Amino acid sequence: MAFKPNEYQQITMEDRFLNLDDRTKKFVLNSWAKDFAEIIFPAINEKRFSVLYSDNPASRPNSPVNAIIGALILKEMFNLTDDELLASILCDVRFQYALHTTSFKSQPFSDRTFSRFRERLYLYNLETGRDLLHEEMEAMANVFVKYFDINPSVKRMDSIMVSSSCKKMSRLEILYTCVANMVKAVYKTGEYEHLKNMEHYLDEDDRNKTIYHRKNEEITKRLQEIIEDAYTLIKELGEAYAELPEYQLLQRVLKEQTEITEEGKIVPVEKEKISPDSLQNPSDPDATYRKKAGKDHKGYVANIVETIDEKGSIITSYDYDVNTHSDSSFCKETIEKLGKQEKEITIIADGAYSSIENIELAEKNNIELITTALIGKLPDEIQSEFKLDEVTHEIIKCPKGEKPYKTRYYEKTGLYRASFKKKHVNIVH
Repeated sequence: MAFKPNEYQQITMEDRFLNLDDRTKKFVLNSWAKDFAEIIFPAINEKRFSVLYSDNPASRPNSPVNAIIGALILKEMFNLTDDELLASILCDVRFQYALHTTSFKSQPFSDRTFSRFRERLYLYNLETGRDLLHEEMEAMANVFVKYFDINPSVKRMDSIMVSSSCKKMSRLEILYTCVANMVKAVYKTGEYEHLKNMEHYLDEDDRNKTIYHRKNEEITKRLQEIIEDAYTLIKELGEAYAELPEYQLLQRVLKEQTEITEEGKIVPVEKEKISPDSLQNPSDPDATYRKKAGKDHKGYVANIVETIDEKGSIITSYDYDVNTHSDSSFCKETIEKLGKQEKEITIIADGAYSSIENIELAEKNNIELITTALIGKLPDEIQSEFKLDEVTHEIIKCPKGEKPYKTRYYEKTGLYRASFKKKHVNIVH
C-alpha cells in the first residue's frame, strides 16, 4: 500500500455539507465540528506517517492518514468503541465535516481501518523504537499552545499512577497460574510424558481447590509443592519449549520467587527479598509493584508535562512506563527530550523530581528546574531554623551558622535555594 497525502480535496456539487438544508448547516457550524475542522484537523502532519507505507506509486493508495488520526482523536473525545466510531462517521455529518470527508462519495473507512493502522504503528515501534502517534500528539499540542497564545516559558510536571486491569494475585496464585499455563501449553503439543503427576493442573476445579479451599496452615506446604512442580517442569522440558511465553514466565517466576539453599533445595524466597519488578500477574507481565503516598500500586505510571500561564494550560508532553520508573528518571528524560532552549524556560515539579544531575542537566539546556518541598511527607524541622533576609531574599546562615556560597530566590514559587561547601554538608544535614 502506497502513501498518498490527503492535502487537497476538491469540493464537488455532490458535497454532503453543501447539499444540507440551512437549518442543519447552522447546527453543524455551531457544534464542536467546526473548531475541530478548522483548528485540530489542519494541525495533523500526515507525512510523519509516510514511513508506514510503501514508496511504490503503483501500489494501492492508503486511506487518508489525517482522517484516521482525526478519527482516533474523536474516538477518545467521545469515549467510543471502534464500531461506534465507524457508525458515527458513516451516519453523522458532524463527524464527516470535522474530518473533511463530506466530499468523498463514500467514507474512506472500513471496520478494519483503525486496527490495521494500529498494527502498522505497533510494528514500526517494535522495529525502530519510535512511537509515531506519541510524537504527533506532542507536536500538535505545541501547535495549540501557539494558537491559544499560551506563553511556553513555564511548564508544570507531575506523575500519576495507572492501575493494571489484571487481578491482584498472591504469590501462591502467581506460581500456580504459571505452572498451570505451562502444563496446558505442553498438553496441547501432545507430549504427555512430561506431565507425570501434573495432570491435575488441567482440571478446571483444581485451581480453586489449591488456592481457596485449603486451610491457612497448608499454604506454605502447597507453595513448596508448586515450586517443586515448576522446577521439575523446567528440568524435564529443557530448552525444547524455551520460545514459549509460558515457559519464559515460568522461568522468570522461579527466579523471582525462589532460591536454592546450601543443601541444594529450592525454597520460597523471603517476601522482603522479592523485587518490585517481579511478576504481578501472568496476564500482564510488564506490570510492576510500587508503594507511593502510603498506598500499594500494581501497574504503570504516567508522567505529564503541562505548559501553563494565566490564559490556561495544555498538556504538551507525556510519557508512560512501569511504575517502578522514578520521577527523577522521568525528569531527566523530559529535559533531554526538550533539548537546548533558545530562551530560558522553567519547569516546576515536586521534590521527587530533584537531583543534582537533573539540576545540572537543566542548566546546560537553559532550563530552570524548580522542585518544591512537596515530597509526600512533613518537612524537616531544621528547615525552619535557616536565617533569611526577606528584603534581599537571601539565605544568610544555616542552623549551624555557616554561610552559603550561593543563594537564590524563586519569586514564582516563593522558594529559596542555597549551595554550601562540601565540608559543611554534614553540619547542615
